[in-house]
Amino acid sequence: MIDRPRRSGEHRTSAASRERILDAAFEVIRDEGYSGATMAKVAKKAELPVGSVYWHFENKDLLLAALIETSYARWHSQVASSLQPLEGEGFGEHIARLFGTVDAARQYDAADFWRLGVILSVEKSVREQVARERFLRIRQLQRAEFAAWWSKTLPGEVLAADPGLPDRLSGFTLALQDGNAIAGASGEAIQAFRPMLASSLLHLVQEATAGLAAAPARKRKTAARA
Repeated sequence: MIDRPRRSGEHRTSAASRERILDAAFEVIRDEGYSGATMAKVAKKAELPVGSVYWHFENKDLLLAALIETSYARWHSQVASSLQPLEGEGFGEHIARLFGTVDAARQYDAADFWRLGVILSVEKSVREQVARERFLRIRQLQRAEFAAWWSKTLPGEVLAADPGLPDRLSGFTLALQDGNAIAGASGEAIQAFRPMLASSLLHLVQEATAGLAAAPARKRKTAARA
């Protein structure tokens, strides 16, 4: 869990109890959805008095905001260690390992984080505005991190020919992850989707590489017509 200063409305008490409440909130939201998650249900799942939950989090909005932050921190700590290519790993193998491999632990956190975040981001009328804003801010960080990762991962000649490609691939990657989160929340088995996600990203990069290779031929044809 990330170490951060106390925010208004959130009380600093036992870290173990706080973790217990957040874990219970994950389970309640998974089982009953975001609208069905109440402070009383979270307290019951955590086997703590309702007053203890309110001692840590003044309202549901702050609880959901902390839940999003915690889920993102867990997800990020797991993903960050895998971003570097393994020894002898080619570009295609690297993409397939990151996006095409099923990792149950990583999926669990990503599903909770994305599912709740997607609901909050598209529903502007929800009362949990702090949680919604927290997710949108984290999403901006995600996109920037993915764009930076694509900038380091893409072949140099492709990047030089199309400097905007990392940002477009970053947005597309997040959109595909959104789809996975929604499908998972709907009860669909998403294991088969992950290899398709990796194949889609590889195809886009291969298409850009092929376009780069074809560029000299197009220039020669244009010059010949002139």
